Amino acid sequence: MLKKKLFLLFCLPVILGLFMLNGCDTVTPVAVTGVTLDQPTMTLTVGGATGTLVATVAPADAANQSVTWSSSAPAVATVANGVVTPVTAGTTTIIVATVDGGLTATCTCTVIVNPVPVAVGDSYGGGKVAYILQSGDDGYDANVQHGLIAATADASLKWKWSNITDTSVGITGTAIGTGQANTTTIVGQGGCTSGAAKLCDDLTEGGYSDWFLPSKYELNKLYLNQVVIGGFVDYSYWSSSEDTAIHAWAQGFDVVGPQYSSNKYVSLRVRAVRAF
Repeated sequence: MLKKKLFLLFCLPVILGLFMLNGCDTVTPVAVTGVTLDQPTMTLTVGGATGTLVATVAPADAANQSVTWSSSAPAVATVANGVVTPVTAGTTTIIVATVDGGLTATCTCTVIVNPVPVAVGDSYGGGKVAYILQSGDDGYDANVQHGLIAATADASLKWKWSNITDTSVGITGTAIGTGQANTTTIVGQGGCTSGAAKLCDDLTEGGYSDWFLPSKYELNKLYLNQVVIGGFVDYSYWSSSEDTAIHAWAQGFDVVGPQYSSNKYVSLRVRAVRAF
């Protein structure tokens, strides 16, 4: 009897403890394995509506669903709880990170903030908007405005096309979007020290130094919009499009406004442009 009591006294608690341990399951928190965003890119407009990104943490039953948000360029756009606010034109990367006991997963979303839409004649980018690219133009983007900006005034003097007037510069374009390459070709010709293209290439105005002599059809857009751009005179202007070794295309800014091939040594008006 005594032995039985001693058995119960010492062994029963141990047996009960074992039963209790076997009856309890140990719960291990589910770790985070990744995070995704519902949009890979986002396009916003300065002064326009905010955008919202939704982060999904994987797996769905992860114990820690907390995320943090940051912007690589807060000056362009800020983010708080997935809400993206455009600040200035530019590009930034929105980063969402999950924090799981020191483990951080990231996913990025590129946000493009467009400038406020402009119209021909607006003061913008160091001058006046001269033309906005249309569907079919080289460089046209349905989501982002691009076009030409004209300097606020003509060059103070009339200029020859180049100081080299009897030798071809090679191949130049006439279409919209070719003026910059034309200008680079002209000023890159051995011995070029002056002229309409060189003047534009050297120009710094409105905080910009990427001015060029417009191509034949870029110049024609300036002619068509001359009233709202302002500052033009009833005279002919040089384009950067070469016609022959001794001729280049010019544009009359009179009522008729013909485009014609002129000797390079003739001194004509010059209006620089830049692209945006």
